[in-house]
Amino acid sequence: MGKRYRWYWLCLVIPLAGCSILEEYIRPKPVIPAQWQASLPLPHTGKVASLKDWWAQFHDPVLDQLLLQAQQESPSLELALSNIRAARANLGSAYAQGFPTLSTTGSFTESKGANAALGASTVKITSGTLDASWELDLFGKVRAGKQAAKAQLESREMAWHDARISLAAEVANNYVNYRACQDTVSALQQAWGSRRETARLTGISSGAGFTAPAELALAEAATRASESTLDGQQAECDGLVKALVALTNLAEPELRSVLARGKGMPQPAMFDVQRLPAELLTRRPDLVKDERNLAEASANIGVSKAALYPSLSLTGSIGYRQTTINGMVIRGQTWSYGPSLKLPLFDGGASRAAVEADRATFDNLLATYKQDVRNAVKEVEQALVNLNSATRREQSEGASAAQYGQYFKAAELNWKSGGLDLLSLEDARRQKINAELNVITQKKTRVLQWIALYKAFGGDWQEQAGQKRD
Repeated sequence: MGKRYRWYWLCLVIPLAGCSILEEYIRPKPVIPAQWQASLPLPHTGKVASLKDWWAQFHDPVLDQLLLQAQQESPSLELALSNIRAARANLGSAYAQGFPTLSTTGSFTESKGANAALGASTVKITSGTLDASWELDLFGKVRAGKQAAKAQLESREMAWHDARISLAAEVANNYVNYRACQDTVSALQQAWGSRRETARLTGISSGAGFTAPAELALAEAATRASESTLDGQQAECDGLVKALVALTNLAEPELRSVLARGKGMPQPAMFDVQRLPAELLTRRPDLVKDERNLAEASANIGVSKAALYPSLSLTGSIGYRQTTINGMVIRGQTWSYGPSLKLPLFDGGASRAAVEADRATFDNLLATYKQDVRNAVKEVEQALVNLNSATRREQSEGASAAQYGQYFKAAELNWKSGGLDLLSLEDARRQKINAELNVITQKKTRVLQWIALYKAFGGDWQEQAGQKRD
């Protein structure tokens, strides 16, 4: 009868052994354009650099130091790393589900008592048990759990890359804005000094009776207004320093010392943007992260579907017991083995609801992935448009500023000779200052748009994927 019993279970297990109910995951292929619609930037020298070590190609030691410091002291990166460690632990737990479990227990007791048969007696009992259990993966539940955990780990790794790229771009944006702010302060200081000199000369002329008091009032008012603008711009620069303090965790005096080592707008190297839009799906870590989240959700559907089917476990136990009564030893061994079948019959629809919930999660993540792909294409297209516009405008504003500078010099000479009134001179000065500030703005915008294109294109994470993260 025992042999028949074992054969019965074997016949039950063999047909089920390959009955995985997992659905094959197919990587989605969102509809995207075949090529970029915006004009691609053309290098002035005919040379295009690689994205690898792109930040180093700025040749700005101050920026390099700020980026390194931010990477070392970033809570967002620390959070991403902790998520990776948790995902690794989860993957280890998922793989452990496919192996048998072993556990052992042991005990020792000693007691003293008396009864009619033995009289006063001392009883010592020593026992130990080894238990084993193994759940067979009949319907792919364990395999689906492994796939889900592996996809989750890959998603967390992509989240780290995405956080690193975003952090670098944020530091660089604030640094570029700070350098542009400094250039603006320098231009406004020159304008303030020029107006102070005009006010001084106007005061001398007015004191001698050659200039009306109204013109002196105008000159002094223009000087005060210029001073106010300069103060406001300096406050903006100080605000950018505070932002860099928060990003790098450097003490402000130390940060200001670092910033003082450099001067002027950093210049990025051009990089190859000839790749097709479809390559964004593998270049951008946020899109790879979305796709891995989708793979995890697909595997989770398999896990919840497997819960609808029977589960079979093989269990066994070996035990040993030694009893000593007044020096007399009694030894005994026990063992047991056999399968255990769990068959879900009725749970009020909870298991099927779990499957539907996982399917809804998959659909939600699929829609998110499609939307993020569209946004990625849009970001690249917009960055290309803005970059080309900023490059052309920088050239136009530079030529305009040169002409306004010549115009102001002529107006100033004419004013000093008495051929031009102060109001006309101030109008010429205002146009010159605005033109100079426009040049600074366009230079800044061009660099910022290169950074935006770098970020939109997925950064350089593929070249640096081998870096040690923890």
